[in-house]
Amino acid sequence: MIQPSALEWLVGSEPTTTLLVGASSGYASLLVRAGHAVTVMDPDTEALKEVAFQVPGVHIVAGKAESLPFDPGCFSSVLSIQNFHTFASGMALGEWARVLKYQGTVGLAYMTRDDTVPWVNKLKRIVQYYLPHAMSSDYGSYSVAAFTAAAYFPQVEKISFRHWIPSTKTELQESACNTTGASELGEERRAAMLEEIGELYDQYARIPNPLLLPYTIQCWKAVVDQSSLTMPLIPGDDGLSIPL
Repeated sequence: MIQPSALEWLVGSEPTTTLLVGASSGYASLLVRAGHAVTVMDPDTEALKEVAFQVPGVHIVAGKAESLPFDPGCFSSVLSIQNFHTFASGMALGEWARVLKYQGTVGLAYMTRDDTVPWVNKLKRIVQYYLPHAMSSDYGSYSVAAFTAAAYFPQVEKISFRHWIPSTKTELQESACNTTGASELGEERRAAMLEEIGELYDQYARIPNPLLLPYTIQCWKAVVDQSSLTMPLIPGDDGLSIPL
């Protein structure tokens, strides 16, 4: 979960009209509690209903990030957390620029695991021995390059926050079992993986305190430049000119 301090950096401390792209009751709740007027948009209507049920006062709209069902200048900020890589960035960014007010902002965030911590690096090696494609640490943050290169957002700011998540032995083992592909492991290999994770935990944990799984929350924010949305159409030299 993104920390409140990171959300405040992304949308500001003053109340705003914010479009949250993607149905997340957790993020929507944090924004509403901070005083923002929040619209949550997602193509999944069932997910939207769940957000509306869990977060009173939020406005829900079914739609896609690349084709927003809003008039121009509706929002002070557009926010995408952990999901920018799932959108067609060129189309989405143009739409986000269109629905922003003058001096409005787009904020992106990804929370990525810090594998430089020795015990986390060992955990990753254990899990990837049994599940080679597991524990990828970028989670789609590579996609932000499209945002930093977009003409609509010429000055992108970036900041990082540190976040530690307490993790017990059981939670680490359950997390490994829930990783994509784990269900296809045979009982013997699954048991071996869980045993190795348990031994690693016992080696590094200071019982009864849990291990702290380190994450970095990377945030990007930019003020919109809408000048390219209203470029004049200039005919070429071979255009037909009809005097009146």
